[in-house]
Amino acid sequence: MLAFLEKLSRQAALGLAWFAAAVLVAIMMLTFVDVIGRNFLGRSLIGTVETVSLMMGVLVFSGLAVTELNRGHIVVETFQGLFPKPLRRTSMVVNSLLAVGVAGLLLNQLFAKTLDVLAEQEFTMILKLPYWPAAILMLIGFAVFFLLLVLRLIRDIIEPRGQPHGD
Repeated sequence: MLAFLEKLSRQAALGLAWFAAAVLVAIMMLTFVDVIGRNFLGRSLIGTVETVSLMMGVLVFSGLAVTELNRGHIVVETFQGLFPKPLRRTSMVVNSLLAVGVAGLLLNQLFAKTLDVLAEQEFTMILKLPYWPAAILMLIGFAVFFLLLVLRLIRDIIEPRGQPHGD
C-alpha cells in the first residue's frame, strides 16, 4: 500500500510540475505581450496584474510537491552534522514530524479558505475572474505536497537512511 501511494504521489507531483511549467510559460507570454503593448502600442493588457497574481499562486503551490519529491528545499544544518548517527536519525524524524504538523495546519486552513471562496463566489476586481479555480488548484498542489511529507515521515521512521535532508 505504501509503495502504491508513493508511486501515485510521485506521478501527481510530476504532473503538477509540468502544469507549473505551463503556467510559468503562460505568465511569461502574458507579461511579454503586456510589455510590448505598453511600450510599442501605448496600451497594456487589461487585468494583467490580477491574472498574473492568480497564476503565481497556482505556480508556487504546484511546484511544492516536486520540490519535496527531489528534496530540493533549502536546509540549514547547524548542529545535525555533530550528532552521532542515532541522534541524527531522531533529529530527521522530529524534523519530518514538525513539517507534517505545520503543513497539516496549513492544509486545513487552505481547505477552509477554498470552501469560503466557493461559497462566496469571489471574483477579481477588473476582469471578474472567479477565484475558485485557482483556490482548488492551490489546494490540490498543497495536498500532494502534504502527502509526500507524510510518506517521507513514514519512510524516515521505517527505513533509516542516516543522511540529512537536502544536499
